[in-house]
Amino acid sequence: MQIGITQLCLRDMTLDEVLAFCKEAEYDCVELAFTPGGDPDFEGSDGHVREVRQKCEAAGITIGSTIMTGADRGSLLSPDPAEREKRVRGMKRATEIGEILGCDCSLVHPGQLEEEGQYDVAYQWVLDGFKECAPKAEQHKVCLAVENVWNKFLLAPTEARDFVDAVGSPYVGVYLDVGNMVTYGYPQHWIRILGDGVAKVHFKDFDRRAHKFVPLREGDVNWPEVMKALREIGYDGPVISEVGGTLEDHKDTAQRMKEIVAL
Repeated sequence: MQIGITQLCLRDMTLDEVLAFCKEAEYDCVELAFTPGGDPDFEGSDGHVREVRQKCEAAGITIGSTIMTGADRGSLLSPDPAEREKRVRGMKRATEIGEILGCDCSLVHPGQLEEEGQYDVAYQWVLDGFKECAPKAEQHKVCLAVENVWNKFLLAPTEARDFVDAVGSPYVGVYLDVGNMVTYGYPQHWIRILGDGVAKVHFKDFDRRAHKFVPLREGDVNWPEVMKALREIGYDGPVISEVGGTLEDHKDTAQRMKEIVAL
């Protein structure tokens, strides 16, 4: 099982600097964050994406997953159809980018459910968006993985499982963040219930009493049970750190991740 870090934790660094740091800190892979005008650039050509792949290959760093981000990415949970369509276009482009990169998964943050929204209606918007994108995901063989994030959507493992089943595509799954549900649930439950619906995994830890994210193995995530559950479902893909901190903290996180995957 490879360990990696999301580029979102290294926002002020160029791609070259990110790859050099991954080597230094002993990460095996990286989650690339494509942003408009960024490094890498979401608006870049296919040639630009191929250059990104070549840089990663030259550095010996695997691309574990991608995320398409930016302030104007749209939202599947928005009442505005234009905002939903904007997010759908981004998801479709993510599958094209993933194929060029040789990366099999792109993280999807569906947006934020607002108070004026209606949950069941918004659920259908997100479901429709994923169903529209599923043929592109299948064409390019890149999984679109919805993350369990603090957006008031998909709050239970059974609901997340049923959502994936409702889309009905082997190229739609869940990007499971093992720290994001700790305030109201248990990651090992999610893993076992989702089964092969787990597309990729983020590592974070959370202290319920302090109600904050903390360094790995210092919170309430039951890491032995998490690793046991991942092995039970046959997951052997990358685990990606989304733990904040300084560069020295990220080096420490890499060592903690090695200890966890050895459990």
